[in-house]
Amino acid sequence: MGTKTQPQQAKENERRIRANDKEFNLQYKYHNNYIKTSKYSVFTFLPFNLLEQFQRLANFYFLCLLVLQLIPAISSLTPVTTAIPLIGVLTLTAVKDAYDDIQRHLSDSQVNNRKSKTLRNGKLVDAKWSEVQVGDVIRLDNNQFVAADILLLTTSEPNGLCFIETAELDGETNLKAKQCLTETIELGDHHDALWNFNGEILCERPNNLLNKFDGTLIWRNQRFALDNEKILLRGCVLRNTQWCYGVVVFAGVDTKLMQNSGKTQFKSTGVDRLLNFIIIGIVLFLVSICALFAVGCAIWEGLIGQHFQAYLPWEHIIPKDYIPTGATVIGLLVFFSYAIVLNTVVPISLYVSVEVIRFIQSFLINWDEEMYYARTNTYAKARTTTLNEELGQIQYIFSDKTGTLTQNIMTFNKCSINGRTYGDVIDLRTGEPIEVTEQQTIFHNSPRNPEEVPTGTAASTSPSTSAKQPPLILVHKAEIHAKKSTVMVTAEGETQLASSPSSDRAEMEPPSLDSQRNPRGRKQVRYSAPSRSQEMEPGGTIPGGLSPTGYEKQRSSSRNSAGGLGVCFKRSGPGLMQRQLSSTSSSDKALQCVDFSANPHHESDFRWYDRTLLDAVRSDEEHSHVFFRLLALCHTVMAETVEGKLEYQAQSPDEAALVAAARNFGFVFRSRTPNSITIEVMGRMEEYELLNILDFNNVRKRMSVILRRGDSVVLYCKGADNVIYDRLHGGQEDLKARTQDHLNKFAGEGLRTLVLAERRLTEQYYKEWRTRQQEAALSMDSREERLNEIYEEIESDMQLVGVTAIEDKLQDGVPKAIANLQSAGIKIWVLTGDKQETAINIGYSCQLLSDELADVFIVDGNSVEEVEKQLRQFKESIKIYNRFRPGGTEALYNSDSNMDPLSVTMTQTSVFMHESSTPPTPPPPPAISVVTFRWDDKNKDNKGGPDSAECNDLFGDEKRSLDGGAASIVIDENTGFALVVNGHSLVHCLSPELEIKFLDIASQCKAVICCRVTPLQKALVVELIKRAKNAVTLAIGDGANDVSMIKAAHIGVGISGQEGLQAVLSSDYAIAQFRYLERLLLVHGRWSYYRMCKFLRYFFYKNFAFTLCHCWYSLFCGFSAQTVFDPMFISVYNLFYTSLPVLSLGIFEQDVSDKNSVEYPRLYTPGLKSELFNIREFIYSVLHGAFTSLVLFLIPYGVYKDGVSHNGYILSDHMTLGAVVATILIVDNTAQISLYTSYWTVVNHITIWGSLVWYFVLDYFYNYVIGGPYVGSLTQAIKDLTFWMTMLITVMVLVAPVLAYKYYLLDVHPSLSDKIRQKSLKKIHSRASSDVRRTPSSRRGRRSVRSGYAFAHQEGFGRLITSGKIMHKMPQDFAFPLGLGTKKTQALHNNLTSADQTKASNSSGHHMGNNNNTNQRHNQNQNHSSMADISAEGRVNGADAGGSGGTEDLSPRAPCQDLDTINL
Repeated sequence: MGTKTQPQQAKENERRIRANDKEFNLQYKYHNNYIKTSKYSVFTFLPFNLLEQFQRLANFYFLCLLVLQLIPAISSLTPVTTAIPLIGVLTLTAVKDAYDDIQRHLSDSQVNNRKSKTLRNGKLVDAKWSEVQVGDVIRLDNNQFVAADILLLTTSEPNGLCFIETAELDGETNLKAKQCLTETIELGDHHDALWNFNGEILCERPNNLLNKFDGTLIWRNQRFALDNEKILLRGCVLRNTQWCYGVVVFAGVDTKLMQNSGKTQFKSTGVDRLLNFIIIGIVLFLVSICALFAVGCAIWEGLIGQHFQAYLPWEHIIPKDYIPTGATVIGLLVFFSYAIVLNTVVPISLYVSVEVIRFIQSFLINWDEEMYYARTNTYAKARTTTLNEELGQIQYIFSDKTGTLTQNIMTFNKCSINGRTYGDVIDLRTGEPIEVTEQQTIFHNSPRNPEEVPTGTAASTSPSTSAKQPPLILVHKAEIHAKKSTVMVTAEGETQLASSPSSDRAEMEPPSLDSQRNPRGRKQVRYSAPSRSQEMEPGGTIPGGLSPTGYEKQRSSSRNSAGGLGVCFKRSGPGLMQRQLSSTSSSDKALQCVDFSANPHHESDFRWYDRTLLDAVRSDEEHSHVFFRLLALCHTVMAETVEGKLEYQAQSPDEAALVAAARNFGFVFRSRTPNSITIEVMGRMEEYELLNILDFNNVRKRMSVILRRGDSVVLYCKGADNVIYDRLHGGQEDLKARTQDHLNKFAGEGLRTLVLAERRLTEQYYKEWRTRQQEAALSMDSREERLNEIYEEIESDMQLVGVTAIEDKLQDGVPKAIANLQSAGIKIWVLTGDKQETAINIGYSCQLLSDELADVFIVDGNSVEEVEKQLRQFKESIKIYNRFRPGGTEALYNSDSNMDPLSVTMTQTSVFMHESSTPPTPPPPPAISVVTFRWDDKNKDNKGGPDSAECNDLFGDEKRSLDGGAASIVIDENTGFALVVNGHSLVHCLSPELEIKFLDIASQCKAVICCRVTPLQKALVVELIKRAKNAVTLAIGDGANDVSMIKAAHIGVGISGQEGLQAVLSSDYAIAQFRYLERLLLVHGRWSYYRMCKFLRYFFYKNFAFTLCHCWYSLFCGFSAQTVFDPMFISVYNLFYTSLPVLSLGIFEQDVSDKNSVEYPRLYTPGLKSELFNIREFIYSVLHGAFTSLVLFLIPYGVYKDGVSHNGYILSDHMTLGAVVATILIVDNTAQISLYTSYWTVVNHITIWGSLVWYFVLDYFYNYVIGGPYVGSLTQAIKDLTFWMTMLITVMVLVAPVLAYKYYLLDVHPSLSDKIRQKSLKKIHSRASSDVRRTPSSRRGRRSVRSGYAFAHQEGFGRLITSGKIMHKMPQDFAFPLGLGTKKTQALHNNLTSADQTKASNSSGHHMGNNNNTNQRHNQNQNHSSMADISAEGRVNGADAGGSGGTEDLSPRAPCQDLDTINL
């Protein structure tokens, strides 16, 4: 009876839905589509919020105190003293919680009230999203959000396809294809048929797996399998599809979007947790003091007090028969009395003040104009008010990639064609590449004196031109070397580097090219735009004083071939180079985009600055034509015309960028059918027969197409460099070497590279290969391996065409932000769903990874054993590196060595160089190090510090000055390791048996990148670091797949600026760009932590100084719980007298400016170590407060005890003593906070000095107007000189030690902020630090031996194309008809179809081993003097026309196309 039947068990594990049957679906009580993220309603707010607030220990503690104060026998203070502050803090917190919940209500309402077209009673009606039910059939139009998780029934496309964008789910903007069942396509958009659709869906329970769905559709007594390709998820957007219909499967909280939202966790800061611990300690201390005083009171009453009952009668509840009993009861009551009197040591105002400070700091973040993003009109927003100081203690940042670090926009940046590189913009004077960013500014140029205009070159402007005031100037941000400058281009085409006004005159003089520098040490260059008159000066020199040989030699370090601003060089004699200008008119402007307007299909937003490539294309240069023809033909992009404009649908942004580049250069992809491709070349239409698509996948790492035009058959291929290079024919070594050098250069710049190659095929060879390919496709045994061999055969002996370099555009400022955050000591992990190559490439682009790293560990094992083995090997590598790393550099280069000033950087390579006279060292390591000497005029600190000239006094480094001759040894921070983990390996790394080893290695790595990770794995990684490292974490992302990670981290940051992003709704802070994270942490985070810590230290000091006076007085009042101060003073001390100054301190205080906070990232490190407020600092504040209270009480007590004024009045009364001590306490508080304040504002002056005045005003008002018991006490005291001398002596005694200690620290142990502040006070403008170790521009001249390959393509689109399923045309409209050819081909097709149907699921384990095991080439960075073009033989002119040339036996047309795209 206790066991369930099998059908019952199955029913619990499945979900049963019937379309258009509301009654059937209601019985299962499925969730509707209503979304609720709010916590309260109008009726539940008060009870639930109070219950939540009293769960905080402090609030409950003060509630208990309030109850005790209501008992007259034990309370010496009115309950109002506790009730008013408690009610205030509860009210303030309730208002804040209500505001937050109202915002959540508004967000929910906005989503729930969106409109969706729903089928009701056979008609489409506009229904709210919240009204959509499971089983409803809904219609989606183009560019509309999907309301719920739906099963796709029918679309406007002929084959049931639709395209969706999943930016809200994963941040990716590239389109993904979905396809409905062929059986439901017939429903079309006929509402009657759709209303009569009564299919029953059996599917899995709601879960958070975005890429998995299992289900079955039962319709017309048939069962159809359902998978993820037929499901559209809530949050997706329908793109490039006119309409589609679907039935709702999951709604509301059951949708996968909401399932991935994760559980909202209560977040508190580290300061909060420490504060709670301290409060518990203070309560225990309070209990101990009360117990001690209770014992003292019992003893005093038993020995002395019983004899004074006539003056101090015992309460009526005290037994008087037996003295010890009465004394014990009195002591017990005094225990509670002291608990009430001393409760101000933990005042409720502490929590009020903390909440106020956090609340205002949140608004300071919201109002920061430096974090305003004008493009989307978005400000930063603090969505929570309780975590601000945690921003100053972040130790780990976990970042998504797509949409967070990158814009998910690919741009065609550079290329190499036939051994010549294009795309660099070259400084004509220095030969260095100039990086032109998209940030441009317009400003007015001030008129210059005529004599300031350079006239030393042949291209100097005319007097009339130079004398008139230039018009508006277009400014391009450019970076030459690592120095940032501005290139100005006037309307006349003149170009110059702009700098500060103080160096304008120095700039105007044309410098020689051998590193002329101004007194400020900055390189100043001024040059004119190129013109035809600037060909050559007599003697074969280039204008500017540099010989052509020297000029070419200077350029060779950064590029091998000329290019850029229309400049190239050619040999005209032995050892003589001539400079030639490309055929551009003199009106062309330097640093202006190339004009593509002559091409009617050009894209207005396409940017290209190197005109020489367009000139080569227009002059019919053969190699450039082959290059762009390959790009226009070898892809899986679809073309369509929308409103008369040609638009592309690309499966990946990489392909879109390449095809768009070919389009702009005149090779326009126009249309395709399953067996043809049409392109337009320079206005001429060319149609190619598509014979085969050898599709891309992650093993092949390449894609090929085989085309026929006329009598020629050609194979075009693009792929990874190592894969293509191994398949090139011999005899092109020089071309391969030059192209490899370009590959290394592009990889060093962080660009994504693809190598292009072609092979001309004979008709006879292709026929034979095609026969073997079809046989391999039909084989039942080892089909995958045989097809791989066939593909390897034809993809060999190829001719190298060139290289494309695509930039996966980072968001502005990402490299600098990452470098600065790393300099601050924060570790950055990238967790992305992208594949490994893409993730690594972005790691190099944003400088998270660098070429100086000793090694990049890749964990890609498929089992626990493989992963453990890899981790063990990596651990050994780290041990070897740490053992032999040159850490003892002092032994090699001590301060006594006579070396010239230079910077020594330790990097990992294959050669070891040092003097033989060095001390004995351990055995040589397997991987040995090189000492490279870098000649710089300034040695950089590399950790966000200032230049070395400032390091001597700013950082306290014991470096000698430049004239001292000492060598400064710097081990580059970039050296070390990085870790890349694949998603399937991460599963094992997170297992209990391996997580310790994984953490051990990861913690020793400079950077960690996890790729192919699921949303759940992102959260698990964050939880692991939180748990194992006890570190403060921050997660930043922009998609729904980042929500669980954002909620798991201590701080969650969402990238805002786009509508409907789920990450922002779940975040604690929202910013528009990743670069603003730098300011959010280094400025606002550091300031918030600094202010909160300073506030807490002073707050505890002033309260212990105030409260412990009662303890000293208890020694003189028989431990009777008598208070020193007026009860009203006790009540309002924290509320009126001292609250505003300390609030101003917590809101406005700053040690250094925001600019210095960013320029010196190491200022952030105290927060990482919790140095500003911890147990030690708390104890120091307590001891300082105790010392202050002792001095405050004893000096006035000694003065006023038995004191008599000069006119005979007695001064030794209790009220006078209390008034004097209270006044001196307020004066001391004012003096202490004045010394404590580093940054004075008007508000600080008003609150600090105003509080002092306010004390006297309130005291007079209370005592004289209201009639307080202490009336006249202070008035009489201040009339006597004794009071003023007592106050002066007491305050001096209290302030003198503080001043002495403060100046001792400044003089002997100054902090970094102290040094920066001292330099600011001295008006020394220190230059900004080299906080970016290698800026993007400095990478431009580098070579990298790593591969820059990354391609975000996925397998499968080739099959969709060749099968015709993706086409908008019907088969009869195709240029090359889908005829089945001969009977032989028909039979072959039928056999293939049956074989394909019986084929088992795709097995990824059997692949050719030689695909991944390619030989490493060692020809990098070679100088090749021969610049002769290598002409390819057998190339056919693209304009030739010919017949299709088929045979009777074998038809090359569409029926066999599926053979080429079988999954590999």
